[in-house]
Amino acid sequence: MDWTRIARGVALATWGGFFVYLLVSGRATTYIGPKTTWVVTLGAVALPVVALAYLWGARGARRTTTPRELGTNVLLVSPILLALMVPAPSLGALAVKNKQSKHAAPPLEAAVEGQIRLYEIAWAAESSKFAAANDITAGLPVDFAGFVSEAPKDGKLVLSRFFVTCCAADATAYSVTVTGAPSFPVDTWVQVRGKLAGRPGYTLTVAADEAHKVSEPSNPYG
Repeated sequence: MDWTRIARGVALATWGGFFVYLLVSGRATTYIGPKTTWVVTLGAVALPVVALAYLWGARGARRTTTPRELGTNVLLVSPILLALMVPAPSLGALAVKNKQSKHAAPPLEAAVEGQIRLYEIAWAAESSKFAAANDITAGLPVDFAGFVSEAPKDGKLVLSRFFVTCCAADATAYSVTVTGAPSFPVDTWVQVRGKLAGRPGYTLTVAADEAHKVSEPSNPYG
């Protein structure tokens, strides 16, 4: 048996199994953005096939693996062990200040589809042009969820959410101010129903008609 090919095949099979786990468990979106989850599907399908090809090709040849080759394969699978040992990442209030985008230019070509989301409210608060392009005005009904990122003060609740383009490492935090809502502890996920108040591009806030605690969504980023 070619033990070098076997070692490589086992490493590839381990990665394939990890991608299958992410796909089945639904934990993929805790590591990468919704737009790149196709990578998990591709890995779950392709890597086991490649691993089988490596293992099949190990027959009929006699070759021992070297310590260097073995170490390389251990390094290859070590990120999986770390990911399984460490709890699923979930960015919270402590990360908001470091990842918050202030006065960032919203993508004017982006169109609001369906119910307006928290980061789109934040974009409208920064840009009157984005708000006008998407008919975001005071009085618009909203229904969204976010986590409390600051201790409630003066009857105002600051809710935040992270927007992920590729993976959790590039997450950007967006926040909105909610008035008329009860106080909740920091990092509590809250569902808010209400209406926009104030002026887009300047002082856009949310006047809550209803606010209650909810569980963290399956996809906390977006």
